[in-house]
Amino acid sequence: MDLAQALEAALRDGLNRPSQDRRRWDLLADYCIARLEARGLKGLLGGSRGEVGVKGFGRVKSWDVALLAPLLPRGPRERGQVQKPGEKPRLLLSLKSVLGNPQGSLPNRIDELIGEVSSVQILYPEVVIGYVVVLDYGASGKSSGGVAEKPSGDSWQESYRRFKEHLARLSVRRPPLWVQGLIEAHWVLEVDTRTPQLFLDREATLRAGEEFFDALVDSLRGREPLLF
Repeated sequence: MDLAQALEAALRDGLNRPSQDRRRWDLLADYCIARLEARGLKGLLGGSRGEVGVKGFGRVKSWDVALLAPLLPRGPRERGQVQKPGEKPRLLLSLKSVLGNPQGSLPNRIDELIGEVSSVQILYPEVVIGYVVVLDYGASGKSSGGVAEKPSGDSWQESYRRFKEHLARLSVRRPPLWVQGLIEAHWVLEVDTRTPQLFLDREATLRAGEEFFDALVDSLRGREPLLF
């Protein structure tokens, strides 16, 4: 299976799962892990291996992909894994999606992102953080009278454009700019579930993904060269 097929399979798996399924993006997380491992990283947790609970300033937060170092031994039953004393997060990935009511969901996504990354950056300012989000141009709008508004044409194009601009402004965490709430890189996967081909632009999505993983690894190599 090539990269395009693997990515499409991961997306279709997640899109076909119930919205309340916390494991809906496991295959997408597995895809991310595989692309990071191809760049020399070892010991990544998450995906089908189970989310990883990492201590933040206020509480423990589950991350979809994590690299903890030093990685301490875990028992065979430790599927839902929690950071152990002595382990520090070196790389964290958060996977999100906007599959319904974009106008209401998008502002919340930005607020959630800033909050979750700030919490962990207070304790671990050296951590590298990546953000992956699936945007569906076929997403239904806000429900009215129990009936969800169906999108027409490019209903969400402007909302998604502004959202992507916000992400670009946040993805600038480089020395000496260590402001909490910023991240190192993001990857937007744009799909349209109304169409059989799914991707808006398959090749552009794959290229953006490879650039995303390169940016994360470059940032990590600059801070933690002994991991490579």
